[in-house]
Amino acid sequence: MPEIIYNRAAAIRLLNSKAMQRAEFRLDDLTKPKGSLGILEQVIIRLAGITGNIIPSIDNAGCVIFASDHGVNEEGVSAYDSHVTEEMTVNMCMGGAVSSVLARHSRIDLQVVDVGIKSRVRHPKAVVRKISPGTRNFVQDYAMSREQAVECVSIGLEIADQLIDEGKELLIFGEMGIGNTTSAAAMAAVLLDLPVRQVVGKGTGISDSQHQHKIQVIETALTKHCICKDDPWDILAAVGGFEIGAMAGAMIAAASRSIPVVLDGFMTGIAALLASRFNKDIKNYLFASHCSLEQAHIYVLKELQLEPMVQWQLRLGEGSGALLILPTLQQACRIMAETSTFEDAKVSNPHRTELKEDALMVYDGKDTLGPSKLDFSPAEQKAVYKALAARRDIRSYLPDPISKEALGRIIQAAHLAPSVGFMQPWNFIVISDQNILNELYRVVEKERIRASVNYTDMKQDHYLRLKLEGLLQAPMTICVTNHSGRGGPHVLGRNTIPETDLMSTACAIENMWLAARVEGIAMGWISIYQKEDIRKILGIPDSIDPVALLTIGYTSHFPDIPVLERVGWGKRSNLKELIFQNIWGKEEKDV
Repeated sequence: MPEIIYNRAAAIRLLNSKAMQRAEFRLDDLTKPKGSLGILEQVIIRLAGITGNIIPSIDNAGCVIFASDHGVNEEGVSAYDSHVTEEMTVNMCMGGAVSSVLARHSRIDLQVVDVGIKSRVRHPKAVVRKISPGTRNFVQDYAMSREQAVECVSIGLEIADQLIDEGKELLIFGEMGIGNTTSAAAMAAVLLDLPVRQVVGKGTGISDSQHQHKIQVIETALTKHCICKDDPWDILAAVGGFEIGAMAGAMIAAASRSIPVVLDGFMTGIAALLASRFNKDIKNYLFASHCSLEQAHIYVLKELQLEPMVQWQLRLGEGSGALLILPTLQQACRIMAETSTFEDAKVSNPHRTELKEDALMVYDGKDTLGPSKLDFSPAEQKAVYKALAARRDIRSYLPDPISKEALGRIIQAAHLAPSVGFMQPWNFIVISDQNILNELYRVVEKERIRASVNYTDMKQDHYLRLKLEGLLQAPMTICVTNHSGRGGPHVLGRNTIPETDLMSTACAIENMWLAARVEGIAMGWISIYQKEDIRKILGIPDSIDPVALLTIGYTSHFPDIPVLERVGWGKRSNLKELIFQNIWGKEEKDV
């Protein structure tokens, strides 16, 4: 198990310097004074380096609170008894804690994970990964075994991986555990090699006498245990907490998968410091939301070389500081994405520079980083290309009905298509009335027979064997129309090429076709008809063109190759002969 953690830590790589250069270039080219966003500009640039995306997105964020009890609380080091850990965990699950409120209003799912609460958590939303009912009192013994130390780090790794697999673009980790600032202070003294008195704060608000007692408790423990300062496992096992180890593991997972992490206060800082002992480069993936009133926090951030974004005198924990700062970070990314450049706004740029050649990024598909980070996993990429290759023009259907939900998704896919000038010239007439379908079949069949005169001999016989009974077999047909006048007489991008409205509608049809194939639903495109006939049957105005009749339904078989190729009507052209380089007719050799 430790090998997995070491391997994940070793997978943490340096930031993408080219993405950072490109991000800085864009920031300087936005319509604002150079550097005017202050520390947020460095945040944006570092996010670009982490994600590989010149314009980073962190809208889909996740937050996990790890909760555990601490045996050292038996020494009276906190203003609260241990049972409060479970009570506050329930409060978080019920939505009543500060972190719950902040997460809810940021539309973030707050996950609470029990890694070592003494009692059973009385709420079904808590994720139970309990290692033990609390750590041992580290004044008397090591807080946990080495095996338990490995287990809590591994749990954090696993929880973070789950969130990243769900598509989270940024992670926040918090903690809940009465007595945990005592553990964190003890770890800080060892990790930073500082006197105990210099790193012990007042935690939840203890008195001066309790504070002095807390110092003595930690000094006693550190004197008793011969902790190896170069061994992160020994430090965690001796005086740590299960939630601290879990947060460290979660941070390692995030950094190894190029996911940024926003730190909260002292506790998350200690977890980050522990994680940095596995790979110091993890600090590049961390953002310090604030510097808490816990006096050791400033030393922790200095060691991690992190600058806190705000100084708000917070000392709440449970991820609250990070949740408070998250909307600002998200707005910074939106500024990066949506603010006009000087060129876009046609404003003179007083500090225009040229992009250096070494900032250009060539993406070869072997890396997850490029000019824009891929939104699709390798498996998702494969599925998209599979759908493209498996799309077929179907003419034979089963009578089984299509659900409204599936039909809705297919039409929604069409409506997501790009359109020139965003004119969206399409409409969709969903036809299931059998009398109307019979009428459509009649005019299509009439036109098919009439068109057969364009072919002679065997070709004519071959053409007439291509049947259109799908109009009668399919449970429904969709007529896609094109309104070339939508958007007025001057649509952006259509002034010089008027037929681009029709191209836009074709994109919508192709989206439908691919969506249907993914749903396991067959579709066929019928284009043999007179527009006037279809307009009359479906009541379509003269100014609108019926572009396609799409038969849609389930089929018993999707052919391995296109039907027209299978029946010998034609075969797919050689792609290499269709690709030219720079000018017409000059063959492209490199594709």
